[in-house]
Order: sequence, then C-alpha cells, then structure tokens
Amino acid sequence: MTAPLLELRNLSRHYGGGLTGKAGGQRALDAVSLTVERASIFGIVGESGCGKSTLARLVAALDTPTQGEVLLEGEDLFALNARALARRRRDFQMVFQDPYGSLDPRQRVGRIVAEPLHVLDPRPSKAAREARVAEVLESVGLRAGDAARFPHEFSGGQRQRIAIARALVTGPKLVVADEAVSALDLSVQAQVLNLVLDLRERDGVAFLFITHNLGVVDAICDRVGVMYLGRLVETGPAAEAFERPLHPYTRLLLEAEPRLDAAQMPPPRRPAPFAGDPATWQGCAFRPRCPLATERCRAETPLPRDLPSLPGRFVACHHAEAMAAEPHRLPPAKAQKP
Repeated sequence: MTAPLLELRNLSRHYGGGLTGKAGGQRALDAVSLTVERASIFGIVGESGCGKSTLARLVAALDTPTQGEVLLEGEDLFALNARALARRRRDFQMVFQDPYGSLDPRQRVGRIVAEPLHVLDPRPSKAAREARVAEVLESVGLRAGDAARFPHEFSGGQRQRIAIARALVTGPKLVVADEAVSALDLSVQAQVLNLVLDLRERDGVAFLFITHNLGVVDAICDRVGVMYLGRLVETGPAAEAFERPLHPYTRLLLEAEPRLDAAQMPPPRRPAPFAGDPATWQGCAFRPRCPLATERCRAETPLPRDLPSLPGRFVACHHAEAMAAEPHRLPPAKAQKP
C-alpha cells in the first residue's frame, strides 16, 4: 500500500519548559495523530486556543515539535537537513488567515506570487517565472495582468486568491489553510471555498483546512478532526461526525452552532463556561464540562480508539461505545463550580 500524503504520529508541542522546552510548561499540542489522503480535504475544528494554529505551523515546518513525526509521503520532515527540507517545501505550502497582513503591500502581485519560486528554485528564467505566475493567477480566477498591480488594489476575497496563488505556484501536493476564510464576508467565503473544491478536483491538491466554522467543514471537508486543549478527541468522515457525534465536546460544538431551523429545534443546552486544568494533564481534559464525567475520567486519560461498529471513526472518550449505542441521550451540561 502507498503511504498517505500526510501522516502525523504522536505530534506534540510544549512551550515554556525552560531553555530546552522538552518538559513542563504549556502543552499547546499533545500526542496528535492523523492522516490526510491525496486529493482530500481534512478539516480541523475546535475553540480558540485549542492548538489548531500550532498544528498548522508544525505541518508546514514553521515550528519544531517537542516530540512526534510529520511524514509527507512517508518522509519525516524534521529528520531532513535544512537543504533537503527546503527542496521538500515545493510539495507543501501554507495560506494564512489574514489576506491583508500576509501580502507585502510594497510589492506587486507578480513578485508576491513568484516569491516561492525565487526562494525554492531560482534557476528558471524570468520569462518562465512570469509565465507560471500568469498561469496560477488565472487558475484562481484572476487575470494575468493583475501581476502588475499592488495588493491594496484588490478586495479581501481577491487578496486571499492571491495568497492561494502564491501557495500553488510551486505545484504543491498539500496546502495548509489556517483560518483562510474567517476574515472574509459570507459571499466571498463561498467563492474561496468553491475555489478550494475546484483545485482539489482539477489539480488533485489536498488541503488541511483549519477553521472554527463547522459549516465550512460540513460544506467542503471529507474528514474532520475535533481538537480540545491540544488533543484530538474525535476524527471521522465529516458528514458522519456531524450527523452522529460520538464525543460530548463535538456535541457541544454542534449545539452552539447557529441554525436556520432553530425555531423547530428543542432549545439547546446552555454550554458550560470554559473550565479545565491543563496544567496537570491527568485524566480527560474535557471532564469539568462533560455531563458524562465519572471518576474514571478523572483518573485515566482516554486515548483515541476506533469503534468496530463505526469504521473510520476514532474517539478519545471512555463513553464512546455508549454514545454510539444511544446517540441521542446526553444529560444537560454540568454547571461549573466557582
């Protein structure tokens, strides 16, 4: 069998652990494992501060993990020397959240889009680079002549298309999109999301799509991973995970999402305020908010495991089997102690 395009194995990132950062401090990411197949879209969702952007930076090799591996086509990126990693960067690129701050306002669009070519492969001639820039600009719905303009001459959605063109100019197999549509209005979001789908279908580009918007994940993602306090608590096909969530936190996120048919739905439970004890990292981090929490949840950390009855679903919860058997029964959220 061929290796998946991207595989993360027990990936962790700790901050504030002294000079080495090897132990202690804040665990921004803790033992995350997942796979992204070729020409697929994998969504990562969760509250602000759960580790989504840290995960994106590690996958893009913009930060170094405390432990774990990032395998691209079976090759560990952090086992490569600087020159080999630079060559490998042609195969993975990143799109950042802010289309205003991620583009240099002093440079013309053509220079911005061509920058990865200058850095990663300076050998092509100027004419070849200009031809490639024109090609990728047209592939994202812009004109070749836009290369001569400055970023301030474009709308927010057009700027994000420029950022996507810059990511595509090297012909990557994987694009990491960190909240790539959250700064855009809804109509522009739809345009960018349609572009992502077109790129997947037409060019076979895979996306790791980081977002807090469950509607975006439901619209474009093949699989989804739900993160809480640096841990991956549930993964599976996006449609199945949203139709039948198996972790109480996934259920809480879905109930907090605004719905057009809310008038015909029972009133949602009031979510418990944020509470947790990430300093100890013993037991289930979600237990202070979980209506199903037991003494076992306090003493034993649940590890992601597959459910034989639901192939492709992985849940880090001691009550996953019960949730799978009775998916509609969940007590009200726990009130928090002061």
